[in-house]
Amino acid sequence: MEHINADPMNSAVAPSQGSQSQSQSQDQSQDQSMREWISPGVSVRKRWLTGIGVLLASALFFFIAHSEGATMLVSTLIGIVFIGGFIGYLWVIAPAPFTIRLDDEGISRSDRGGEPVTIPWTNVAKIREEVFPSGKPVSIAVFKRVGERGLHRSWVVYGDDILHFAEFIAALHAGLPESTPWLRETVHE
Repeated sequence: MEHINADPMNSAVAPSQGSQSQSQSQDQSQDQSMREWISPGVSVRKRWLTGIGVLLASALFFFIAHSEGATMLVSTLIGIVFIGGFIGYLWVIAPAPFTIRLDDEGISRSDRGGEPVTIPWTNVAKIREEVFPSGKPVSIAVFKRVGERGLHRSWVVYGDDILHFAEFIAALHAGLPESTPWLRETVHE
């Protein structure tokens, strides 16, 4: 039996064999009750490409300022403000790495350096799945109950945030109580 783990460094791990049969059976029972998906955040490749793009934009900015006759001090100050603001914007919108765990108790999501947010299965109010017209999943939104009648969107996971997104959807669907609504919406029609 093979256990699929969404860790980008170790996407498929088979249980060990040999003299560890007792620990193997404990690991298998734990693997069946808890699944984990890890989002690495922004990849190193995307960071390098963005850095190269910012450097090329900076060079173009300074070239235009110099060819228009602006002094290098003025163009440098304007460029620092422009480029610094752009880098700050990228820093704010970059997705933070996070971990999602599904176990017998419920769903939990923890961002890097943050406390895990756990929603018991009984408090999941609904799940909204968005799919492309081709049927490929785009995102999953988890809604939780707040108070007696309140509803709150807890978080959204996009298909390119985690590896094995379809397996995550299947595991989430299997863990939900049957009374929990699962809404499937087609986007970009």
